[in-house]
Amino acid sequence: MANKRVIVSVFILGIILIGGLVLGLALHYYFAPLKHETPRWAVIKDTNGDKIAVETPNDIVWEQLTQLFENGSRMFIGSLVERYNNSWGFRFRPANLTVAPITAEGLQATLQYIKNNLDYWLGEWAYTLSQVMAIHEQ
Repeated sequence: MANKRVIVSVFILGIILIGGLVLGLALHYYFAPLKHETPRWAVIKDTNGDKIAVETPNDIVWEQLTQLFENGSRMFIGSLVERYNNSWGFRFRPANLTVAPITAEGLQATLQYIKNNLDYWLGEWAYTLSQVMAIHEQ
């Protein structure tokens, strides 16, 4: 009888540990594109539905991002592309982040396209037609 309890207890503990590991990995994968370094950041979603966190020290650009969030419209959001430790492998350089109604067609890309061609885009300007999905200020 005691052996059955031990076996059942170990089995239940194993399920809990595996479930926690799976949940932890899922949360890490989900939030990894949203990695950021400052307390003021926004989440943008491109036309494919992919998301990335963007940051800016510029108050005017921050106000534009906030307005886009409030009215739900889309604009081109981008900057110089730099290598970054998130699931995309890059971020838009915060100091140069720009919101624009139009851009040169050769500068337009999706997040996935930038990731797939990262060597081409590193150090170059890129814009994604994006909607601001969230604004975070601490």
